[in-house]
Amino acid sequence: MALEMELNDLTRAELARKLGISRARVTQLLNPLKLPEELKDKIEAMGDYWERRLVTERVLRRRNKRI
Repeated sequence: MALEMELNDLTRAELARKLGISRARVTQLLNPLKLPEELKDKIEAMGDYWERRLVTERVLRRRNKRI
């Protein structure tokens, strides 16, 4: 996401529109990149223990449009 912003010279708002999510969500997704490397490594080492995908904001937005 950060790479796409940089390569395409996009603002967070423009990227949000392109991805179909809120600007606030883009900020939430990018903020962990500001963490110290050591902390990011510890978080990554925790792994992902979800047995199935969670409902995403994008899916909820699509479903809301149908109602």
